[in-house]
Amino acid sequence: MAFAFIGKSARELLALPDDTSAVQDADRVVAVLRTDYERWSRWLVGLAAYLVFIVGLFVAVGMIAAMIAPGVLITGIDIVIVCVSLVVAAVSGWMLVRLWLTGRRMLRAAVAWMRLPYARGARARGTGGWVSARTVNFEPRIFVRVMTASLALLVAVAGIALFIRDVVEGTNALSVAALIIGVVSLASGLGQAGGVMRLVSGASEADPVWVRIRGMFRA
Repeated sequence: MAFAFIGKSARELLALPDDTSAVQDADRVVAVLRTDYERWSRWLVGLAAYLVFIVGLFVAVGMIAAMIAPGVLITGIDIVIVCVSLVVAAVSGWMLVRLWLTGRRMLRAAVAWMRLPYARGARARGTGGWVSARTVNFEPRIFVRVMTASLALLVAVAGIALFIRDVVEGTNALSVAALIIGVVSLASGLGQAGGVMRLVSGASEADPVWVRIRGMFRA
């Protein structure tokens, strides 16, 4: 089956609830949207796109650095490798952006439906909501996203730190690659972490303690 950024069943449920939306449909809609967002295929495609981006960028930058060195004879194969590497990196970057945009769209709808029963007074907040809001991060499909977000942020720190070091000691082509990888890693880490935080925010709607605290700040 071909990969889809948003599955057909979820695509039909992306509309946010309105005043006429039935509360009894909320759990079903949330289940469909979360299942589609948390697909292993989405996570694996994102991980593969991220790794391919890094490899493609390093190959392209490494080849360019070698080609511009004094006395190096540039061949057609060299140019082809650079072009292919840049195209691969660009496509991978586009896939990362698409995953982020489609994931944000699904989670926005899912969280709105998660809050609907409580906003309408059709469901009471209780101890179960307090527990679920604090355990959602440990669900396997969410936990792996927390892990890869953390690793991406570590790579971001390393890449940006290398660039700053090279600014002081002398920059080169790989310094630019380190900066780009650092920025993309930062965006990838923040994108995944933001998705998890949005989901936790929706689950927290069932938590009477958090809702009370939130109300204090809004007052």
